[in-house]
Amino acid sequence: MTSPGYTPATATHTRYEPTQTETVLARLSPRSTRLPARRHMTNPDLQALREAGLASVISSQPRPRIGIYAMVRDGQDPAVRLAVARGLVLRHDWPEAQASVDFTGMTDPATRPQLARLLDAVDRRAIDGIVAMSRTDLTHLNDYYEETLRWIHARGGFLALATAETDI
Repeated sequence: MTSPGYTPATATHTRYEPTQTETVLARLSPRSTRLPARRHMTNPDLQALREAGLASVISSQPRPRIGIYAMVRDGQDPAVRLAVARGLVLRHDWPEAQASVDFTGMTDPATRPQLARLLDAVDRRAIDGIVAMSRTDLTHLNDYYEETLRWIHARGGFLALATAETDI
């Protein structure tokens, strides 16, 4: 199923030279820290962590600047994932945001240029948060997901999802 307004063929593919992507990732990597060994968080724990970060930002910034993100396999249409994420933006009456799509499939989040661009924007405080359809747009692995949430929260940002972590 392909929507006439947004298809992989008509999507704006922003191509970065490898050196540009590597530069962004190099800037982000030294600031990210590995989490100390502790019990693994469950999906409800991760949802509570994400929602606490969201509530913290929204309490001081009721109309946050956001970026919409989707990750799909190469050749897959991102229209449904983007529409669901935009629905969340509309329900909260947040300002419309530009969508960013990585056509990489489930790869290491550090290898996705559009996600790196949005994380860099959070780090620079150009946006306050990232909106996605589900946590699988970032990663299905709890440890990496927790690390990503903590990284975003440590920089004063948030992640908002249209579906709960328990709906994977």
